[in-house]
Amino acid sequence: MPSLTLKDIPVPLMERLRSRAAQDQRSLNREAIWLLEQALESTADPASRLRQESDAQLGAWEALSGRWEGSERDTDDLIADIYLSRTLGREHTL
Repeated sequence: MPSLTLKDIPVPLMERLRSRAAQDQRSLNREAIWLLEQALESTADPASRLRQESDAQLGAWEALSGRWEGSERDTDDLIADIYLSRTLGREHTL
């Protein structure tokens, strides 16, 4: 299996890696490999990931579409209800 040697790792970075490895109950090697995998998966194909996120968002909007109570109401009635439900706010002095 291939191997990789990292040199001149900044002390604060190494401390964070050790801390995460201990927290996740992994060796330094396993933690470094896991972090590399996560980083590469999240940036492997930005266009594909964006497309998947857009498709998921569109699906959520389509599922919600037409489900709002009163969605058949007249726009003027909706605007009037919004104005009626507003409060004057708190009193203040300038």
